[in-house]
Amino acid sequence: MKNIIIGTAGHVDHGKTTLIKALSGIDTDRLEEEKKRGITIELGFAHIPNDAGYNIGVIDVPGHEKFIKHMLAGIGGIDFVLFVVAADEGIMPQTREHFEILNSLGINDGIIAVTKTDMVEEEWLEMVLEEVDDYFKGSFLEGKPVIPVSAATGEGIEELKKEIIAKCDRENKRREEKELFRLPVDRVFTMQGFGTVVTGTLMDGNVKVGDNVIIYPEGTKAKVRGIQTYGKETDVALAGQRTAINLTGVSKEDISRGDIVAYPDAVTVTSMIDTELTIFSSTDRVILNNSRVHLYCGSDEVLCKVILLDRDSLSAGETAYAQLRLEEPAAVRRGDRFIIRFYSPIITVGGGRIIDTLPAKHKRNKPDILAGMDVLSGGSISEIIYAKSCERRFVKKQDLASELGLLGHEMDEASDEGLKNGSLILLPDGTIVSDTKFTYMKDLTERLINDYHAENPLADGIPRQELISRLKKNWFTDDDKMVQAVIRHMLAQGFIEDRGKSIAISGFSIEYTDEQKALKSRFAAMYADAGIEMLKNDEFFALYPDVRIVRAILEDLEAEGVIYKVNPSYYIETQAWNTAVDTARQFDGSFTLAEYRDRLGTSRKFAAELLPAMDKAGITVFDGEARKVVK
Repeated sequence: MKNIIIGTAGHVDHGKTTLIKALSGIDTDRLEEEKKRGITIELGFAHIPNDAGYNIGVIDVPGHEKFIKHMLAGIGGIDFVLFVVAADEGIMPQTREHFEILNSLGINDGIIAVTKTDMVEEEWLEMVLEEVDDYFKGSFLEGKPVIPVSAATGEGIEELKKEIIAKCDRENKRREEKELFRLPVDRVFTMQGFGTVVTGTLMDGNVKVGDNVIIYPEGTKAKVRGIQTYGKETDVALAGQRTAINLTGVSKEDISRGDIVAYPDAVTVTSMIDTELTIFSSTDRVILNNSRVHLYCGSDEVLCKVILLDRDSLSAGETAYAQLRLEEPAAVRRGDRFIIRFYSPIITVGGGRIIDTLPAKHKRNKPDILAGMDVLSGGSISEIIYAKSCERRFVKKQDLASELGLLGHEMDEASDEGLKNGSLILLPDGTIVSDTKFTYMKDLTERLINDYHAENPLADGIPRQELISRLKKNWFTDDDKMVQAVIRHMLAQGFIEDRGKSIAISGFSIEYTDEQKALKSRFAAMYADAGIEMLKNDEFFALYPDVRIVRAILEDLEAEGVIYKVNPSYYIETQAWNTAVDTARQFDGSFTLAEYRDRLGTSRKFAAELLPAMDKAGITVFDGEARKVVK
């Protein structure tokens, strides 16, 4: 069964609510104040019975200028509009304002109902119909059905119903994949015996009883206890239905209009969005850079500042790229439409489309940033993925899919060609980067390693943890696994090589001066002469003024296998170490330090350094009194 949502639009007191009652039998004015004043203040909801097999929901929006914010909370999720113009008044201020709003929200289909025909003469009605025809010429409503009706007499109501049914045959462009489920909350209340209930237009996806959901932007977890669509209990609600969801795990106070009920990662919580912003052609207001405005997106309202990226002001009919910096976090999806209203006085002035939900903080009038906006606004998904993978921040492929509103298989398809031709690189931890960004990362890695060599001229490479630490600092990240994934990919490429405890640029070798070569030979000879009677490191440091050079030579001799590191204070000639180990292995059972000292033929001092090193190496084990060789 196809699910369709219709929204009304039009000036106050043009008969929207009365017309809906004539179509559906439901009075959408539920508040006492609405009935008393005779105008719609809050959103009203109804459904139109039909024999065509459609679920047709109707959102009745307020027409009065004071309640435009309520109108905006409901109108964004509709499939087409029922635009109402009263025959006795014709085009009025909120007719124009509502029409501009519909244009900005991307609504592209509808029916025009000219109401209250019983209150005017035929000649007057013809004049109003001409005015309506002229006003909507060149817009999405040009050529759409225009039906004169009277709710009082019933004239035209059946014809209007037929046009609505015919319009429901339109292609349903809503996506019903479960992962995309989101419902902007326009009402929240408590029902005795049930608890917290939220209502809204189910924008995308589907939801079932028992599902776990998140309340965004707060991130509160909840569970679906029950679902109603059009007043009937159901186990599942689908995209395009007016839906009421009974939630457990949350109270009424945890949720407010503007929140989004969704599955994890179905929306992006952000405090900054990049947009394509258009100012209404009918307004006399100008948006200046850094203007403070009200932003309306979905059912949410939040204050923000407008940063114009290529100009100082935006006038009627103009479009520009703008970064909106929000004063509170909002939950949005790339491609969402929005409306902006002046901060004071609160007048609707424009709207647009979100092209990036997690942008960097941009500087103004930068050609490269504006070129990137062109890609985000009009590029293919593959081009957008490449552009996002070039950014300074690091993003996982799965997170980027969520940010772009893509399902996993859509992300795979869009990124597959780039991964095959090398323009995109998928790191072992799932991070996705462009080839240009990875080249920059390689260049930086090479510079950091070279900087380390300048500080430590005889080191065979930079210690792995030191390299990780320096890369994290330069890349402004705390993601240790991501940095290690970069290193693993560079190792696999052969750009760098693993030298045990250190990392070096492939092919790097230490270059000694003649003086240093002689010093290295001298150190090797000293260790050979000492044998079991080890020399303390301090003795070598005393032989040469640059401690860094001495330490580098000792580490190089160790790497070459000439000497073995016993502990931080002692190295020993490797052959002597092997002799010391063989001597320990000659014991059949337990042996003491004194017994080992005597069999090795050395002093207690050196035996006491050697045996703990064997314990650490897993050659022997010490029980507090004696040792045994590990077989």
